[in-house]
Amino acid sequence: MAPTAIVHLAGHAVVADSIADPRRDLETNLVPTIALLEAIRAVCPQTPLLFASTGAVYGSHATQPFTELDPVFPVPPYAVSKLASERYCASYAAVYGLRTASLRLFSVFGPGQRKQVVYDLIRKLLADPDRLEMFGDGSQVRDFNPVANVAPAFLVALDRAAFTGEVYNVGGPEALSIRALVTRLAALLGIDPVLAFTGTHRIGDAECWLADSSKLQSLGYHPAMSVEDGLRETIGWVRSEEEPTGSPKA
Repeated sequence: MAPTAIVHLAGHAVVADSIADPRRDLETNLVPTIALLEAIRAVCPQTPLLFASTGAVYGSHATQPFTELDPVFPVPPYAVSKLASERYCASYAAVYGLRTASLRLFSVFGPGQRKQVVYDLIRKLLADPDRLEMFGDGSQVRDFNPVANVAPAFLVALDRAAFTGEVYNVGGPEALSIRALVTRLAALLGIDPVLAFTGTHRIGDAECWLADSSKLQSLGYHPAMSVEDGLRETIGWVRSEEEPTGSPKA
């Protein structure tokens, strides 16, 4: 029996790792996507495939917030492999008649995610509540989105997307600068750390990543959980993962 739908979330999503080993990134992200498309074409060509992509495909340019019609300028290999995977999904829809669509996720965070800026900041603040050192200058802006909003976005797309190879942005309820994010986290933790910024920027980090999600919203997507509630939930999860000594659980 053919599956009702396929959601493709597999892959490796660490930008620094893709820069260190671009071949592994390609073999982990793009090659399996093509293999999955080939399997669907052979076994269940009418089953819709929903691919998890990234807002990083837009790169860093002046147009904000990004719409799906804006040009894409992926910089790190991770963003390149994700965009290539999107394009293969669209190609298989156009050439072979497969039913595919892609969601470009922006700055997702929440329980279970042991990476990315929110998790890293919480860990650092718990380890040293008096001082926090960060990359950049704190002015970088992100469209932070609790994972509790992202799961429903997939369900909306599975139910109502056209599945003709199209893409949809999945943005959050509120954009925050990194400095504002740290201020929110510190308040929730009840601390007042000294903030130190290195002024250095990592390759692939844009000054601003904001999503125009109106295309998906027209299908019924509405991010119901606030960033603040998402941060509170994530802090609780990170704390639950810590031993009394502050060391992560095995």
